[in-house]
Amino acid sequence: MENNQLGNDQSKILEMYDIIFCSLPYSNLDQIYSAPAVLKGVAVANNYQAKTIDFGITLLNLCNKDIDLFNRVQTYFISPDNILDPPEKKILDLYYEQIIEFFKSNPTRYIGISVLSIYTHKATFDVVKMLREHNIDAKIVIGGRGIKVPIYSLVSNGIASSKLDKIINYGEMLKKKKLIDHFIIGDGEDAIIEVLEGKSSNSQDHRTDTFKYPLPNYDDYDFSSYLFSSYDKIAFPITGSKGCVRDCDFCDIRFQFGKYRYRTGHDIAKEMLFVAEKYNFRKFQFTDSLVNGGLKPLEEFCNVIADYNLKNPDKRITWTGQYICRPETQMPKYLYKLMSDSGAEGLTIGAESGSNHVLEVMNKKTTVEALYYELEQFRQHNITCVILTVVGHWAETFDDFVEHCRMFVNLLPYARSGTISSITIGTTALLLDETPSMRDIDKLKIHRDDEIGNILWVSELNLSNNLKERLYRRLVISRLVTQLKIPCHGEYELMLQFNALIEQQHKHINEFHEKFYKNFH
Repeated sequence: MENNQLGNDQSKILEMYDIIFCSLPYSNLDQIYSAPAVLKGVAVANNYQAKTIDFGITLLNLCNKDIDLFNRVQTYFISPDNILDPPEKKILDLYYEQIIEFFKSNPTRYIGISVLSIYTHKATFDVVKMLREHNIDAKIVIGGRGIKVPIYSLVSNGIASSKLDKIINYGEMLKKKKLIDHFIIGDGEDAIIEVLEGKSSNSQDHRTDTFKYPLPNYDDYDFSSYLFSSYDKIAFPITGSKGCVRDCDFCDIRFQFGKYRYRTGHDIAKEMLFVAEKYNFRKFQFTDSLVNGGLKPLEEFCNVIADYNLKNPDKRITWTGQYICRPETQMPKYLYKLMSDSGAEGLTIGAESGSNHVLEVMNKKTTVEALYYELEQFRQHNITCVILTVVGHWAETFDDFVEHCRMFVNLLPYARSGTISSITIGTTALLLDETPSMRDIDKLKIHRDDEIGNILWVSELNLSNNLKERLYRRLVISRLVTQLKIPCHGEYELMLQFNALIEQQHKHINEFHEKFYKNFH
């Protein structure tokens, strides 16, 4: 909003917002974060003045849109005790200065920060600390998946000042340090109105079953600043469900979102058509953990959008999202054609492992053969997909790893045909808080490091699978995929993370392994 001008002296009266919703790094700017827009839509519908800003774009602009420089600066947010070179440090300092200046120029009653994941922990801490130090006159409320878990272990030094700080959830920790005023765990659509009305509850795990909310408001977004190859490649986020119908042992979705809940297919289609009409974008990305958790709403929205695409071939809508691999008996064949007609493309399938033994232990409720069946149906109906994998699950033996390698060879024909547009090899297996594996840590005889236990651990049930072995297997897979010439996404950024981990933690990693094997034997 424009500042009001008073008289010839150009003095300004700054308009007061009720709340400004913002997102912070670590940022993947080839996607749009929907939470600020969703919450602004709710706030505006309840007669509050709201604004959104993506501070990831601010950092990108300070890097003159140099992606390599942008990624180098961003390593600060995800690495332990990361020391930036002087040019990158200067950009980081200027970045934080600009955030403070923004809030000085845009007074607001509340600042709402979306903590998307653990990778946002360091930036959030820095920003709220500086907001307090600069006496910004606004209450601070945070929400998002990243606040329900303890602080990311790799960045806890200098932030978590006690053992308690490292085990309570991130929102509680910041509240304990008096760096924030409120935190919202769970769904924010109703809770944010309670905050604005002065009725917030920091301890409540908010859950809503209706999904009957106003349409999102993207009016403040500068879509041209995001990292897409062209303007028409921008994918609008849309949420059709929360939670998951499965409970894989490495995943915290059940903990984050509770029971599986979904919108009707007609309601999803309504939002798609609204966004297409108002913002002139026709590519959508579901934020759901899975788009095919409920086959009835999937069929409903596909029917509406397929009919729209048939009648409007020059304004065709396409969509993508995360997709679970179902056994052949669970997925009606006619749905594949319907999905194709409705514009399904680039669906992300968490294949995870090429070993049926590992998939069974993971509780994936699927098989490698089911993956091949899905891929064949996708090939026949011109549906493209992205395959996600992970190396070094706690149950993965070397023979399982060989099976995993064989899977990539079997995926090659689908990569050559274009059915698989790319794969993501992923990190080595992480042991995340509030996952089934973490809850069963004693039963699985897993020993975790006290400092970086998410990544540094060993199970007595599978002694050879330590972090060194997992990194070795990860590098082998990377080389294999390169030799097969299968398109691979995100390798550069992941290798930066691996290099930072090894450079800064190699001594600690060696000591952990030496102590474990000495004590075990």
